[in-house]
Amino acid sequence: MRENTLKQRLSAGKAAFGVMCTFPSPSVVEMLGYLGFDWILLDNEHGSITVDTAEACIAAAELTGMAPIVRPVGNKPEIIAPFLDRGAWGVQVPHVNTAEEARAAVDAVKYGPEGHRGIFSGGRAANYGFTGSTGDYAKNANAQTLVCLMLEEVVAIENLPELVRVPGVDVYFIGSGDLSQSMGYTGQQAHPEVQKMMERGVKTITGAGRIAGCSCPDNLIPKFLGLGVQYFHGSVGRLLQQSSVAYLQTMRQAAADAGK
Repeated sequence: MRENTLKQRLSAGKAAFGVMCTFPSPSVVEMLGYLGFDWILLDNEHGSITVDTAEACIAAAELTGMAPIVRPVGNKPEIIAPFLDRGAWGVQVPHVNTAEEARAAVDAVKYGPEGHRGIFSGGRAANYGFTGSTGDYAKNANAQTLVCLMLEEVVAIENLPELVRVPGVDVYFIGSGDLSQSMGYTGQQAHPEVQKMMERGVKTITGAGRIAGCSCPDNLIPKFLGLGVQYFHGSVGRLLQQSSVAYLQTMRQAAADAGK
């Protein structure tokens, strides 16, 4: 497995900016990589990306040096492992609420002795077995694969003192969308109570010396950077919306000025 530039960036204390893609398009993934994103979230939970269609997207991301991370639909070994075998550099596991669930995610990602992922050194994640030994591959994969846990319910924030003690987790990501729903403020990520809960979670994560991530409206990213959050992502849809609106406003104003 290649060196995980995303893990290196986070370990160095730097912010990492990604983009979520919900549909399988290697060409779009490749373009996003050349545009400079640090990582891409290939969304199996809410999008149409499957194990089979993810492989080409993962390869496209690798081509540009952008880290391919997959959000699986659930926290089960049989769901997580196939994406890793096809070369994903890590997983962002949804709806993790307890230390037991956190340990299960790590166990699904890591080979022994750190976990119980089934060994397979003949796939693209292991260079198809053409280079190095199986033992060396497993050791390198354990070191390089990123484990991100998504904290999306109030109970997850309340359980953070135990969650941050689970070894093998690289990022604790607070998902403001589902958290707002959990609190009864569906879709109101900027609601003061939601923000207060997010701040509480971030402080617990960073206070334990762990890496925090979060989703939030773009205008709140500076605030969370100031709180020590390092791991963020936008979405392809939002990028298209923002650039399209700006382009059309500019062009239609030009047309109006020209009397067209």
